[in-house]
Amino acid sequence: MRTSIPSIVLAAGFIVAGAALTVSPAAATGSCANPSTPSSNKALVKKFYAALDTKNKGLLDDVLSAGWIDVPMAPGQKAGRAGMKGAIDGYFKSFPDFNVVNQDMIAEGDKVVVRSQIHATQRGAFAGVAPSNRPFTIMAIDIHQVCDGRVVKTWHVEDWLNGLFQMGALPPSHGSK
Repeated sequence: MRTSIPSIVLAAGFIVAGAALTVSPAAATGSCANPSTPSSNKALVKKFYAALDTKNKGLLDDVLSAGWIDVPMAPGQKAGRAGMKGAIDGYFKSFPDFNVVNQDMIAEGDKVVVRSQIHATQRGAFAGVAPSNRPFTIMAIDIHQVCDGRVVKTWHVEDWLNGLFQMGALPPSHGSK
């Protein structure tokens, strides 16, 4: 069964759209009892991506605070570190070869900004789209906030619309010749 374009675009919009959560007291006030240096923040954030690259969700226990805030959350994702572990399971079910390559990592104060490329092949259903077995590459931008030696909040944007085009879920653009 083929999914209609409006429902795919709507699903992609939900993936990109944010979800509001209660903010931890430290994140809400901007105060952190034990701020880290930018270089130690970068080292911590690298472990976040190592958890994805090695499929070792246990590494997240050392990286994310228990109440970690993910903006936006994936559809159906639960809050906190446990929610991220579930989201990872979903991504690897749809994309078993899911791989994130960090291209830039910039740290200042309590924030680490990462520009990455995500490479994967759609082997399972994703956003209502049946498996296409097509590879894709999309860009991602993440901003991680670090407090007390843990990532407490992450804002992120992935170019899933481009990914849906590459997976064949959307018709190619007829604007270019």
